[in-house]
Amino acid sequence: MQKTAIALGLAGLLLAAGASTASAAFVPPPATCVIESLNSNLVDARWRRCWIDRRGRRRCHWCWRDRWGRVRCG
Repeated sequence: MQKTAIALGLAGLLLAAGASTASAAFVPPPATCVIESLNSNLVDARWRRCWIDRRGRRRCHWCWRDRWGRVRCG
């Protein structure tokens, strides 16, 4: 337990020291042809599943696929 606390403390100090000395690098925007080609291949990754319950109310949930391909609705 004591070794873990010391290791976490050292990791925190190293992270804080590295973050203070880091400088932001300029990242140029992508070319317009790259953006246009991406937009043609993009599809909506989530959808709504709706139904009518016993009392006649419309119920909807958003559904999506997680990184393993399983459908998640919530």
